[in-house]
Amino acid sequence: MKPVHATLGPEERQRYLRQLAMADWSEEDQLKLKGLHVTVLGIGGAASSILNNLLLLGVGTVEVFDNDVVELSNLNRQFVHTVEHLGMSKAESFGIYARRLNPNVEVVAKQVRIDDTTCEKNLNPQTDVIIDTFDKWSFRFIVNRFAAERQIPYLLAGVVSNCFYTSLLRTPDTPCLSCLLGRFQRAAFGDSFQASIFPINILPLAALGSFSLAELIKYLKGGKPSNQFYFGSLYSMPQDIRFFSLFLSKHFRKISEQQGVHWGSEWTAEGITKVAISRDPDCPICGK
Repeated sequence: MKPVHATLGPEERQRYLRQLAMADWSEEDQLKLKGLHVTVLGIGGAASSILNNLLLLGVGTVEVFDNDVVELSNLNRQFVHTVEHLGMSKAESFGIYARRLNPNVEVVAKQVRIDDTTCEKNLNPQTDVIIDTFDKWSFRFIVNRFAAERQIPYLLAGVVSNCFYTSLLRTPDTPCLSCLLGRFQRAAFGDSFQASIFPINILPLAALGSFSLAELIKYLKGGKPSNQFYFGSLYSMPQDIRFFSLFLSKHFRKISEQQGVHWGSEWTAEGITKVAISRDPDCPICGK
């Protein structure tokens, strides 16, 4: 985290007036936000809600990475892009959106594909938190290793059909991604379970953005991750979550079952499922 700024400017005080009026939110908290450097991977659906909240809250610096361009099929959920930006890189499109929404936030948007050949070169090892919204597990494992080795807080955020999931991880205080979703490590094998058309609508994204940023705020105020994994299901009808649950590690399944949560090919619960998480001592990334 950057050194805390001495003051908020007059425009910032007016912009964040309603936040600063809350009993549990102080000017010191706002200044901590202003000092944050947040790295967000992906500028798609899951990222749209998260990035929007980061801009509204007043984070100091947001650095984003995405190699894709804006397509018409993105616009049912990726509201940081518009029809005027079709064919434009998502990085450039988000930069325009961010400047219009909150020019007080420094935005660094890069059209870069983050993979095993570019991760070390492009990700800032001094960033305060990495928010991973990738929909390919192979890329997530690469970023997880980068974050775990440097003890950078790693916020996992994603969607499955009408469900969302999120957790703030930080080695060694919490498990890493491999502890939770460590069954498949090889890219070719893991991504064979990826749907050709990823099913998603806007509804779980709004909830994802709120729960994810709430975990970040709790970490900012308390100094430690909450050690919680959240899975939200918006409907009581069965949801097919095979391309999520296939990746759960034996460790995560075990601690889930101990808390009465059983992962299967279908999910029939409605509302928020919360699991207290712990490190896997046999994890190849962060285990002993």
